[in-house]
Amino acid sequence: MSRIKNIVNDLVKKYDTRNPYELCDFLDIPILYNNLGNIKGLFQNVQESPVIHLNNSLSEDELKPVLAHELGHALLHKEFNVCFLNNYTFCITDKFESEANKFAAHLLIEDKDLDTFSSGYEYVTIEQLSKNFCVPEEFIMYKMRQF
Repeated sequence: MSRIKNIVNDLVKKYDTRNPYELCDFLDIPILYNNLGNIKGLFQNVQESPVIHLNNSLSEDELKPVLAHELGHALLHKEFNVCFLNNYTFCITDKFESEANKFAAHLLIEDKDLDTFSSGYEYVTIEQLSKNFCVPEEFIMYKMRQF
């Protein structure tokens, strides 16, 4: 099992929830809603205090996956400001973004739910799974690669 999936499973077991809003409450990570322009969300570690900013223009369907992604940064990359690294340095942040997406995918899509939805169908598309779980198609692709 992957390191990221283990982190998610431990978190879910400890707090008995996959809801990123509830996990932020348990972990004392404030969520602030701001006008972020074309940025959907970002994680900041301000004086050792984590903060997640979400764009207040996002729809309800967009907020949960973005929050799960930013929570992934808070837990996996708390020592880095990925947004700063991406915009003001030559550091390549693809690895951090990929890990945050994997975290969000494992958090929001439980393996057994993916199996249950897929069973009984001869063919299910990534798009159908994405719509069913209300997550970006990229999250489905991360989950499908693990099988």
